[in-house]
Amino acid sequence: MDFVWPYIYGPSFWRKSGMFYELEYSIKSVRKNYKGDARCFVVGDDPGLDVAYIPAQRIETHKNNPREADVNNKLSLVANSDEIGDFVLMCDDLFINQPVDDDELRKAYGRDEVVNIFDYMKKRRGSMDYKRSWRATYEFAMTIRYPKGQKTYDWECHLPRYIMMDRLKYILKTFDLKNNPKIVTGLHDAYEVEETELITPDLQADLWTHRPGMDFDAELKKRYMNLYDDAIMPELIEKMKILYD
Repeated sequence: MDFVWPYIYGPSFWRKSGMFYELEYSIKSVRKNYKGDARCFVVGDDPGLDVAYIPAQRIETHKNNPREADVNNKLSLVANSDEIGDFVLMCDDLFINQPVDDDELRKAYGRDEVVNIFDYMKKRRGSMDYKRSWRATYEFAMTIRYPKGQKTYDWECHLPRYIMMDRLKYILKTFDLKNNPKIVTGLHDAYEVEETELITPDLQADLWTHRPGMDFDAELKKRYMNLYDDAIMPELIEKMKILYD
């Protein structure tokens, strides 16, 4: 299986602290826990790691949403690569803690069903730029799925995302993502997902910040983990090194 990480060095915890290279350990977590041959690709800034590397200049300004414009640019480079087939899209702050196989990685997970965009937006996290892109994406998703009797879910869960290369190429060719940066993963799943499994508390550790007395062992027993800068503590770093090395 191919795994792809978009990567920006500037805002990384590694650049800011030098304590913990989160991208390196995200890759280690895949190599340790994926039950198969993991081919790892990084697109963006040079990671200096033993992976295949696709250079990409960062898009820092955009009239609508620079974050999504940057991701879309990186995914267009992935789509034009002759080396990469269908792949799992990762992030440098996303880790696989427990063994997973192809069937698991092809699952679509959702936060909640999206029935009414206006009501759902009231509880949706994210910057205003992101929420505008999310809304444009999921309004379109509902128009695709409703006539087929399919429910729409919020698939932006910060979990590994299985991406079919043919569908990615279709999206990049069909939609004007430079001027209207919709979320590619949401568009992909609107077309391809047939069944969605809701996230449960024991599936994903979502560590935004450190709280005294946190049970890191319990969090690391969950299948996936999102780790943000404020939650990176020396105790957790040492446990992650033991788990992945």
